[in-house]
Amino acid sequence: MLAAVYVVAGKLGLTLAFVHVSATAIWPPTGIAIAAFLLFGYRVWPGILLGAFLVNLTTAGDALSSLGIATGNTLEGLVAAALVNRFANGRRAFERPLDVIKFALLAAVASTAVSATIGVTSLALTGSASWSDFGAIWLTWWLGDAGGALILAPALVLWANEPRVRWSSREELEAIGALAALVLVGFLVFGGLEPLSREHYPQQFLVFPVLVWVAFRFGPREAATAIVVLSAIAIWGTLQQYGPFGGRPQNEALLLLQAFTAVTALTTLALAAAEARLREVERREVAARDEFISIAAHELRTPVTSLKGFAQLILRDLERGRVTPERIRATLETIDGQADRLTQLVARLLDVA
Repeated sequence: MLAAVYVVAGKLGLTLAFVHVSATAIWPPTGIAIAAFLLFGYRVWPGILLGAFLVNLTTAGDALSSLGIATGNTLEGLVAAALVNRFANGRRAFERPLDVIKFALLAAVASTAVSATIGVTSLALTGSASWSDFGAIWLTWWLGDAGGALILAPALVLWANEPRVRWSSREELEAIGALAALVLVGFLVFGGLEPLSREHYPQQFLVFPVLVWVAFRFGPREAATAIVVLSAIAIWGTLQQYGPFGGRPQNEALLLLQAFTAVTALTTLALAAAEARLREVERREVAARDEFISIAAHELRTPVTSLKGFAQLILRDLERGRVTPERIRATLETIDGQADRLTQLVARLLDVA
């Protein structure tokens, strides 16, 4: 199944291969591979290897170069997963801002260089590409893989970690509004809905308010999903020569778009993780406060009960005429001791407050 999904995604990506038949600026399989390794472990490597081999074999038709490319793609995912598991909290990498940054550096920047280097070298050694074109093909390859890692992998991992949606009716309405706003802004900026988009004005910054809204109100999972939706709209619009990156050669336009979307994804995911972290800290603080209040109330009740009990005892003795100086002294000493304890507890409570 993994190999089949990889093949479908790879074929889709290679329809946008403009600099070389095997190199594209849009490469979703990298995100699929990294997510698969993080979610299911390293044992799924045969599915990635087979899928990558079939994609390239049915595209370029060269078994040797296809095997080299498939090896690079598989190593890319393995290296990314190993580094993220070791240094960025594994499949929980998108729950803290620092781990998001580590994921970007380790999975999207470092590991993707493995695939690009092995893949382009395989093409050059087998004569499928010229050594003079090595730099241009490598850059397209690397940026396409980096985009796949930053745009698609987070959404797949986050939905696998938390597949259930627990929204109230109000949150569902807000989510629908946020999606509508995202789609509208996406088509306004990248889809040619208004003259500024068709004239290629640099208005891509208009997407940030909606992404910040999603990041702060919903969390990392929804923020990652918003990035995928926006990326799909932006790719379609750019291919139609709309938006701030349209009007250029198609490969150049897609490279610029991928760079923008990758940075946008990193920023949005880090913001969402920071907000989610703050909410978690607040929940823990509230729980700790409630626990402290419960304990404090219990501790305060003990001396108050003692004070009341001894006061009632001496009053009853007064009514029955059984009061002696020794009994009064003993009762008052107990009351004084409990009052001191009560004073200390209140002082501690005030210190904490």
